[in-house]
Amino acid sequence: MMIVLDPRLKSGARVVTPAPRLASLANKRLGILWNNRLGGDRLLKHVGRLLQEKCGLAEIYFTKKTFVGNAAPAEIIDDLVSRVDAVVVGVGD
Repeated sequence: MMIVLDPRLKSGARVVTPAPRLASLANKRLGILWNNRLGGDRLLKHVGRLLQEKCGLAEIYFTKKTFVGNAAPAEIIDDLVSRVDAVVVGVGD
């Protein structure tokens, strides 16, 4: 169990249960979610290529948030959940 404190919410904490870890990325579909920060797309695509070479991914699906300063909309999260087995999220500047 992991407790996540989010300063954007009213006082209190939410309990978040992380998704189970995959035993391997071999033949898995990897989602990459870019937050729209300058340079982050290049970094995340590079990380995707490295994971492809090292782990033998079946597919890489790249998408981005609509705006850097907000959380990813539910539609983007739902799209990722329906398409991929794991997601990498990162920032860049």
